[in-house]
Amino acid sequence: MSMESAVAFYERVKKDVELQKKLKELGSKEKIQSYVKNDLGYDFTKEEMQSVLLEQNPEMTDEDLEAAVGGVGYSQFDGFIYISAAYV
Repeated sequence: MSMESAVAFYERVKKDVELQKKLKELGSKEKIQSYVKNDLGYDFTKEEMQSVLLEQNPEMTDEDLEAAVGGVGYSQFDGFIYISAAYV
């Protein structure tokens, strides 16, 4: 697991609308986690993604961060953040 992987995935999902749609379609934590790791090849922890989110979005409150990493949904920070739903 690595911060580099978390950063790379964050950057990709931020820009890739089709990937955002795919993650939304997958829906469940288990399906998203499997897809991100096994199909896309990204391997990072919840804590690593939290660190990336905070670094990229310093204005995030603790509540914003928990919402972004605690579930699948729309966030005001960089559009769709399905990133951490798999790492709850």
